[in-house]
Amino acid sequence: MSIRRSAGSLRRPLSLLLLASLSPLGALAQTPADAPVQQQPSAAPPAAGESPAPGTLRTATLRETLLLAAKQSPDVVAARAQAAVAAAGVNRAWTAWQPELTVSAQFVHSSAPAQFDLGSIIQLMGGVFALQPVNPQIIPGPVVISAENSRYATVQISQPLFTPAGAFLIGPAKAGAEAAELGALEAREQVLLAVARTYLGLQGIMQLTAAAREAEAVALQREAESKAQLDVGMTVEAALLRAQTETAQARVQLAQLSGQYTQLLALLGALVGEPVQPVPLENSDSSWRIPSEDQRPWEDTYAVRSAELAVRANEGKVTYDRFSWLPSVVAQGRGLYNSNTGFTGQNTSYEVSVAASLPLYDRGQRYAALHEDEARLAQARAQYESARARARANWVAAQANLEAARVALTQAESQSQLAARVQQQVAAGYKAGVATSLEMSDADNRRFLAASSAAQARSQLEVRRVELAAAAGRIAASLEPDDAASPR
Repeated sequence: MSIRRSAGSLRRPLSLLLLASLSPLGALAQTPADAPVQQQPSAAPPAAGESPAPGTLRTATLRETLLLAAKQSPDVVAARAQAAVAAAGVNRAWTAWQPELTVSAQFVHSSAPAQFDLGSIIQLMGGVFALQPVNPQIIPGPVVISAENSRYATVQISQPLFTPAGAFLIGPAKAGAEAAELGALEAREQVLLAVARTYLGLQGIMQLTAAAREAEAVALQREAESKAQLDVGMTVEAALLRAQTETAQARVQLAQLSGQYTQLLALLGALVGEPVQPVPLENSDSSWRIPSEDQRPWEDTYAVRSAELAVRANEGKVTYDRFSWLPSVVAQGRGLYNSNTGFTGQNTSYEVSVAASLPLYDRGQRYAALHEDEARLAQARAQYESARARARANWVAAQANLEAARVALTQAESQSQLAARVQQQVAAGYKAGVATSLEMSDADNRRFLAASSAAQARSQLEVRRVELAAAAGRIAASLEPDDAASPR
């Protein structure tokens, strides 16, 4: 975005001739000295950095653009989806206390049915011992153990009464879900910061484009004046060449700014989720809620709070590993159906049981998990301290950059005003014949450089304000109503 032009380099005749040869009027540099100059001032090219045609893009203020990005930016949507995945882990942790209900059914066809016939056994024994049954009526009929076609069904419900996972893993799951949600909010803050930087960069380019257009207009005016003076013999051809070179340089700047504007405009649309274009910087509606340093706002950023909850989640996992040797108690109930009545004479029955299991040794998996989670806990604690340190460093740097940007803007505006006054005085002297065209060119260039520096300083000051709000985690909070502005 920055535009640098050296006033000293404009005094080098060779560079002037090379630039003139590359300009639309470059053929003029090769015209023989005795040939009359017939070129007219060049027509202005299409304006660079202008807003697209009406109806092609939505024009939005910075606040509206940030609200759109917070709602529909693809990066924000992806971060929210990632947080939703972590939130689903809480429901999974609660399954340790929820019952399990299963239903199974079976149909069996057997080529060898089985039955128990007590009457045949009694007759066999009577034949062996020559005995006859006294009351043959009381002998039961054959009992079918397995018919040719049998049907079975089972309904089983298991209710955990105690389990180490249910007692110790729900808390870590909740802390992890909250950490993921805060991580998504931190990702939203970073997206909004990128949107604000891009938006303000576009506004800065618009101001630079205005300064470049003014420089082009002044160069065209100087070109016309040099042409008129050359026609009456009051100046030399070098003055016209110098004016044409400055016109070409201004148009090169406009072309470069146009490319940068198009690039940043596409990036802004990708960040926001739809194409938008900014309003001029003078119409900005941004206001940031920046707390005082006494409130230690860096401790309240989403990144620090997310790291703190990550430590809490890992502490809960370590606690679970240390108590995972506790028994698991489960109550079970089963309902059975058998198409074969068997000895019970009933097709349906039920069972109720209470079971307990105590893991004595699981091949060392519990100890391995404990050591692994302890290492993760140490890592989480280190990341938490690092997040706090980086958050405070960002706050201090953002404050220092903001103060520096304010001083730079004051100096740049003062230099711009001074350069404008110098240009006016030199222009008056040039018309009076006491100033040369080279001095006029130098004054024009200095005014353009000063105006460009002032435009950059204004845009940079707004960027530094946004960065300070981001260092406090207050970009999204600044977009909310006053009664909902607290980051927590």
